[in-house]
Parts: sequence; structure tokens; C-alpha cells
Amino acid sequence: MKIANNTVMVTGANRGIGLALVEKALEMGAAKVYATYRSAENRSVLEALGGRVVPVHLDLADKASIAALAHAAPDTNILVNNAGLFTGGNLLNDSDEQTRNDIETNFFGTLAVTKAALPAIKAAGGGAIANVSSISALGAMPSFGGYSASKAALHSLTQSLRAGLAGDNITVHGVYPGPVETRLTEGFEMEKTPAPTVAANILAGIEAGDDEIFPDAMSAQLGPVFMTAPKQVETTFAAF
Repeated sequence: MKIANNTVMVTGANRGIGLALVEKALEMGAAKVYATYRSAENRSVLEALGGRVVPVHLDLADKASIAALAHAAPDTNILVNNAGLFTGGNLLNDSDEQTRNDIETNFFGTLAVTKAALPAIKAAGGGAIANVSSISALGAMPSFGGYSASKAALHSLTQSLRAGLAGDNITVHGVYPGPVETRLTEGFEMEKTPAPTVAANILAGIEAGDDEIFPDAMSAQLGPVFMTAPKQVETTFAAF
């Protein structure tokens, strides 16, 4: 699925990986990019990118804003589900509310956005959906228990969608980044990959038809290990 001349929706697009995805999609020749933002003060960042970018309000916790996507972006044929919630904490110490919030946002929110965008993608005769999960979906990090669990659920959702939509000419891609240079990872002492590099690798993976996309240095190393020896990834992350 080529990015050029197609219409892309990127959720969580006003900063980090999402903003880099919008910029890279424009560079690759996307005809239009629907770029979602949650807070009104972030809209101007997207408006500054020019006429091919259409800012759209979206809050994964707001069912009305999700339902409005079908009308706000009626010609989408490539969806990149990037919006999500990142929280730290051990599952045994986190409140039930915090853990539910992780699951509601990263799993149910992504599912709801996908359902809202699907009629447009099907009407276009097919397209692509990419779900930005996490390398921690493949091997849980104890210090990010709720986040890891929510992204593991998203990994399973991605597999279900892939099977369910194959007959509709829609490819479904799982994206499993490790540490990326964004505001969310400030203060973490580890090697991080710049967001523009990650965005370029995600879009290249969509174009190549890759089921699993490992877009940064850590995931490029651990992703192939997971494919052959998943227990090794679990053991590696358990030691973090």
C-alpha cells in the first residue's frame, strides 16, 4: 500500500511519533493527512503544516469524538492508530483505576477508532491499518505493567483484525517500537531512536506489507528474537 496519492489518518498527531508520521507522510506524497489532536492548544501545530493536513479533534476517552471521525474523515484509506496512553508502575501497586485506564485507552480506544474508520477504508476498495503497539507487548516490563498488558491486548487485536479484514483488501500491521526520543521518554537512561527515523520505518513497513514492523534500534534487535524464541524476550525484559 503506497503512501503517495492516498489519504492517511494519524491519531495522536500533534507531537512525538505522531507528528513525525504526519510530516513523513507528506514527504512521501500523501494526498491528504487527517491529523488528530486531543487538546485545542495543539491544533496550531498541525495547521502550520499546510493545506494537505486536516486537523481533527479526537479523544480516545470521548465516544462522541470517535463517532464523529466517520464524518470528519470520510475518504481515509490508510489509518495509523498512534494515539495512546503511557503510564509506569507495577501492576501489584497500581490502582485498579489506573490499570483500567490503560486498557480502556490503548485497547478499547484503538478498537473504537478502527471501527469508525473502517467504512471509509472499505468504501475506498481497501487500504491499510497500522496499530502502534510496543515492544513491551511481546515481553512485559514489570515497571510498566498496565501499559505492557494494554499493548499486549492491542497486539492480539491486531492479529484478529488482520485475519478478519483479509478478504476486504485491507492489510493490518502491528508496530512494536522500543525507546523513541519523545517527551514521554525524557529522563530514561537508554538508547533512543529519533522519532523521524521511527516514522519513516513505520511507513516503509506499511508500503512493504510487513505484518510486524520493528521501527527502532531496540525493536529491530529484539523483534526477530521474539519470532523464534519469545521466552528469551520475556526473560530479558523481566530483568529491566
